[in-house]
Amino acid sequence: MIDVLQGFFVIWVVILTGLLTAHFGILGEQAQRGLSRIAFLLAMPCLMFGLVSRTDINRLFHTNILVSVLAVVISAGLYFLISLRWKRTLSARIIGMYGASYQNANNMGVPIAAYVLGDTSWVAPLLLLQLLILQPLGLTVLDARKAKRDGKPVSWARNLTLPLRNPLTVASLLGLIVNLAGWKVPQLLMDPIELIAGMAVPSMLLAFGIALRLSPLPKLVDLAEVGVISVLKLLVMPISALLLAHFVFRLDPVVTLAVTVMAGLPTAQNVFIFAMRYEQSVRLARDVVTVTSVASVPCLMGVVALARVLTGG
Repeated sequence: MIDVLQGFFVIWVVILTGLLTAHFGILGEQAQRGLSRIAFLLAMPCLMFGLVSRTDINRLFHTNILVSVLAVVISAGLYFLISLRWKRTLSARIIGMYGASYQNANNMGVPIAAYVLGDTSWVAPLLLLQLLILQPLGLTVLDARKAKRDGKPVSWARNLTLPLRNPLTVASLLGLIVNLAGWKVPQLLMDPIELIAGMAVPSMLLAFGIALRLSPLPKLVDLAEVGVISVLKLLVMPISALLLAHFVFRLDPVVTLAVTVMAGLPTAQNVFIFAMRYEQSVRLARDVVTVTSVASVPCLMGVVALARVLTGG
């Protein structure tokens, strides 16, 4: 458990560094945007290419993927059932379901995997699941509903090809091709890729710290719904993954801990972007992202402790 605490300590020190630089005016919103763009457009694609191209193919297509899918279904499904009493529209429910199940695999997944699990490759299957399946499915429905409201034709092709316009997906797919083909990328080419990839974790954590200081506090307009979604995301989803991995699929302690930690990641900022794009539950999405981001680390520490006790790891 000490190594897990050390991992979280490293993460929070870097986040706190970003927060303090923003507080004292050393870095601001422009730096936050720059760090985020460096991470998203350069460092993360290089990191994902390196990870996927060299990760054991069995990890990318392992039972842990099925556990992750079932955890998503449980959390999102529970929100859908609970939301029936709130009489939300289908589009609003999709945003809520995303809030309860769409993990922040980019900004928080990579550093947590690096310092808590000691292996960033656990993020690769999760990103592929979200970018290739969850995102296109949800956005296709949202696009269809918005097009109907606006009296415009549905852009099915746009959403079906959405993953191919995401640098993370493209880099992951290229890495997968290299892995499946058994090719070895020349070290002369891999060295600069790995050097750029090394910027991913610190730039994401610093940007997150700056955002915590500069972003306005959530107004929690829909307190009950924000609370329900946050509990589903931070507690129900990882505990569901833990129970499925340990009792149903009998995965080994290392894999069980990995899928549990990945399931306990906070709601991704992508959900807020989706809400803005389709003009649905914008304030709810903003508040859920903020609350789960702040509360995720202490919740994860508790879930990790439970996983260690249960698996004897």
